[in-house]
Amino acid sequence: MTILRTLRRSGASLAAVLRGCAAAAVISLLLAQIVIVALRYVFSTGAPWATDLLTYLFFFIVSLPLAGVLMRNESVRVDVFSQRFSRRTRRVIDRFALLGLLFPAMAWAAWNSVPMVWTSWRVLESSPTLGGLPGYFILKTVTALVFVTLAVIALILGLRPSPYREDEET
Repeated sequence: MTILRTLRRSGASLAAVLRGCAAAAVISLLLAQIVIVALRYVFSTGAPWATDLLTYLFFFIVSLPLAGVLMRNESVRVDVFSQRFSRRTRRVIDRFALLGLLFPAMAWAAWNSVPMVWTSWRVLESSPTLGGLPGYFILKTVTALVFVTLAVIALILGLRPSPYREDEET
């Protein structure tokens, strides 16, 4: 709880912190890729864990900003018809998308990922690649947590009078 209070006092939001972590992962991914290519093609050496490292970093790059994107309504949309809709109609469509599509899908995915996560933790699962990185159970746990987080955010946004704050301003 103190971390959240510190973030609020400093003016940083959780979404900004997650974006910062994702940006650090992008830079790490790029640097790791350069090192891996140099090891493989310049020094004729390869390491099985290197591919896993790239996979892990890419996973974090994709999954960390998801909650912030949903909370701030920053997702990419192809709005052909919605510009003509009234604000009320857009709210109804957003509410249906959040409560009728996203929430049930993410809740179902979270529920069904729990046995996989328990099994993975029980055996402290490592990479399926021979000689790969340990900690594969952490990726599975983060996947389940992403599903739970998106389900909770979809439920909260869907139950608000106006799902997204910018709807109230426009």
